[in-house]
Amino acid sequence: MKKVIMFMSVSLLTIFSIGCSSDDGGGAPIIEPPIETDYEKFIQNEWAFMKYQLLDKDRKVVFELDAKGADCKNNLWIFKETLDENKDKIKVRTDLSYIADPETGKCEEHRKQIPYNILNGNELVTALVNDGDQLMLYFFEIREMRKNKMLLIRKDYELTEEEAIKYNFPKEAKYLQYELKTTK
Repeated sequence: MKKVIMFMSVSLLTIFSIGCSSDDGGGAPIIEPPIETDYEKFIQNEWAFMKYQLLDKDRKVVFELDAKGADCKNNLWIFKETLDENKDKIKVRTDLSYIADPETGKCEEHRKQIPYNILNGNELVTALVNDGDQLMLYFFEIREMRKNKMLLIRKDYELTEEEAIKYNFPKEAKYLQYELKTTK
């Protein structure tokens, strides 16, 4: 009987000490929605660019920029499955980019529709438009996807230490990551 009471006392102390040990006076813990793995389904949404982040070799953030920058509004990627003229399902990403007109100060919207696909479970393949309006294929690793947040790492973008220093980034900067959040 003494062992049972002692065991219960130790168990209760353990429970209370665990419950109290995380109380740092900061209020309620932040609980993020669970990580999604059905990328085909959960990517279909409207995603706003929030941050561009440079990661080190261990994929820790070493530098971060607000994705809005000098533009007047956050750029959007809208992923949808739709039907083409032959009634075949196609995957389309609509780009909405916003640029402030330097003369009028008004926010101008530029819209492009571009195909996308998800390969090998976590690889987003899509095109980006360069300055000459030419489409270039880009590959992204879907690092994380939640119902309201997505992290994409550009697979074709890797800085050397010399390049990082040249562009005034931390010398540890190696990979480029996009942080996007849902707008709906």
